Amino acid sequence: MKKLFLLTTVILFAACQTPTTPTEPKMSNEDISSALKENAVKLQDAILTQNLEEFNKYVDQNITFTTGESNLKEFIVMNTERLNNEQETNWGSFELNDIDVNLSPDSTTAVLTFYAKGNYTIGEGDVIDYSTRASSVWVSTENGWKIMHSNWAPFGGGNGIPE
Repeated sequence: MKKLFLLTTVILFAACQTPTTPTEPKMSNEDISSALKENAVKLQDAILTQNLEEFNKYVDQNITFTTGESNLKEFIVMNTERLNNEQETNWGSFELNDIDVNLSPDSTTAVLTFYAKGNYTIGEGDVIDYSTRASSVWVSTENGWKIMHSNWAPFGGGNGIPE
């Protein structure tokens, strides 16, 4: 009888426990895609304006963020140190467009493909038209969606960033 009483007590105790962390409603794939498109634009704006606070919203310090820049040089690690480097490129305009989001079957990883157009100058030089195609990989973490990798390449006769 004592064992039955203990078993009943354990079951009742477990049933009455509230979760230690609230469960969030699962976002639809459409909502995830929409949020990731917005994240991609905001992250790029943060990089161009060297806005560390905004940059850190989309980068997880525990996940290495690598990128292949549009000058087609070796891959680099994009981090706060690199973000704060003095920029030689002065952007006149920069816009991401035609962003497409492809989610993994469990909706925890996403690959974004998109294009970017704009223009820049270096010092007092001529205006250079910028046109690239790009992709980025994002992962769902307990702190939201974070970028893991991006890759950029000149597109349609356009130029990437200077070497």
